[in-house]
Amino acid sequence: MERRDFLKSTCLTCTGSISASWLIQACTPQKYITTVPERGNKLVIKKTEFTLLKKGKPIQQKFILIKPDNTQFPIVIYQLKENEYKALYLQCTHQGCELTPHETMLVCPCHGAEFNIHGEVITGPADISLTSFIITTDHENIYVQR
Repeated sequence: MERRDFLKSTCLTCTGSISASWLIQACTPQKYITTVPERGNKLVIKKTEFTLLKKGKPIQQKFILIKPDNTQFPIVIYQLKENEYKALYLQCTHQGCELTPHETMLVCPCHGAEFNIHGEVITGPADISLTSFIITTDHENIYVQR
């Protein structure tokens, strides 16, 4: 096999497998909240926002997206455990593009940087972790400190 044919078939295979995994995760329902109440300097999100009803059955979301006023980019909130959450600002630390959240990672569509759900760099070109927010909770709510 000639080098050109090898590269062509390898790249197509790689691209196909990556696209397929993103496509599968993209088909997962996502919750996007545009109206976020505030209490002082904290955003207030009901824990029930992580539950979607699909055909009358509850589906537990891995993450939700919120778009507070006065922010250029959305914030993703991952539910890590029963009462443990992580909030990350969806701006890539490489060149400022908006990240695409998935169940297990965040991906920059501009240059391919990848971050885990804790905001740590998995794959460059980014080399700085994402901006995160302090989270507190009570029985009903998640509070994201701005």
